[in-house]
Amino acid sequence: MKDSIASLDDQGKCSFSVLMAHDPIDTLGKATRHNILVKAECSCGNVRYCRSADLMMVYGGGVDPLKLKFDCSRCKPTVKITLLEVHPEHLPKRLVIHKPMKVDGKIRWTTERFRG
Repeated sequence: MKDSIASLDDQGKCSFSVLMAHDPIDTLGKATRHNILVKAECSCGNVRYCRSADLMMVYGGGVDPLKLKFDCSRCKPTVKITLLEVHPEHLPKRLVIHKPMKVDGKIRWTTERFRG
């Protein structure tokens, strides 16, 4: 019993700390460093994937990716945003990426195949 509480401090809390793989992703700059895909999913089933690096080039590196505004061409609901970390060993196949580009002050969206 004494060995099981040896790692507790005086308040009964564990003194060992568990390190996360990385800090929370709260900006497009951090998302780009970790090779994150941004998934925007509508309640009607429409899904769009974007590279965080492409979004960063248009919206800036300090923008929170979870607060980006996406709209759906089929309906006008709220869109759920998910951040997906891409591992080099497990690259998705046949994934279409939507890429924003700023042209004459307006954002134009193009599509391309995901290559990692």
